[in-house]
Amino acid sequence: MTRDSSPVLPRLAVLAVAVVAGLAFLYMVKLMHDMSANVALMAGEMASMSADMGRMRQDMTSLARDVSAMSQQVATLPAIAEDMGRMRIGMERLSGIVGGGDQIPAVNPMGVIQQMIPGSDRR
Repeated sequence: MTRDSSPVLPRLAVLAVAVVAGLAFLYMVKLMHDMSANVALMAGEMASMSADMGRMRQDMTSLARDVSAMSQQVATLPAIAEDMGRMRIGMERLSGIVGGGDQIPAVNPMGVIQQMIPGSDRR
């Protein structure tokens, strides 16, 4: 009795297709798992970024209040400079009356005020 080898070939082909299909299925499961992990990581990053944006908004609001307060203070600088100029003139007159000759050196009132403002050394 001789055996026919033709039925073995289709069985091997079916087995090969089944193995390839199984490997493809496992690869798809791995891809889905990786994609799910990356989506979860991205969601965490988005939550962190949202919290950072909230803090940034609060900082910007605080900065806007500070700038507004500074502009109100800067608006008074010309009046302060004028007062300091009159004070210097008055002191020179008083020095001339009391000391008789030496005058107080001239001072730029705006320069003095700018030196008193915090952070005025920045240009």
